[in-house]
Amino acid sequence: KKYGRLPIWVAIETWDFGMMSKLFAGMKFKDKDFIAKKYGLDNGKRLQGWLRSLNYIRNVSAHHSRLWNINVLELSKPIDFDDNWAQLNNTRPFFYFCVMKALMDKICPNTNWGTRFIELLETFPNIECKAVGIDDFGVIGGWKKWNLWAVKREPTRTQK
Repeated sequence: KKYGRLPIWVAIETWDFGMMSKLFAGMKFKDKDFIAKKYGLDNGKRLQGWLRSLNYIRNVSAHHSRLWNINVLELSKPIDFDDNWAQLNNTRPFFYFCVMKALMDKICPNTNWGTRFIELLETFPNIECKAVGIDDFGVIGGWKKWNLWAVKREPTRTQK
């Protein structure tokens, strides 16, 4: 009452990721499309699916559940942006980490999140019995050569 109507940026400060994805789902189509285009997507429906799926991945992680080989229950549609995207299995977590990487590249191009993710995956143990493997995460062959995961290095002073 003291300050009148709260601006939306103040009100959403207390929301969790799930609430934000529900807000996005309830927006007008033209507004969703406008936001999606900022992330290089053709429409808001795809971004809405991504947000819902990422909320699922976030909840699994936040509640310390097993993530590396889960069957993702909140599926986003398969992506055919290029051959690498088309190879991904949208029921496996790696698909959604690729989505996160694509979004992070737009949100914060200078982040080292992708590099840290690669380093984390490289620590996955090589188990001789092959009963458990990194493939269970959904990793595709040659993924490190994919432009999405290319490590961006800062140019040295002589290269500038």
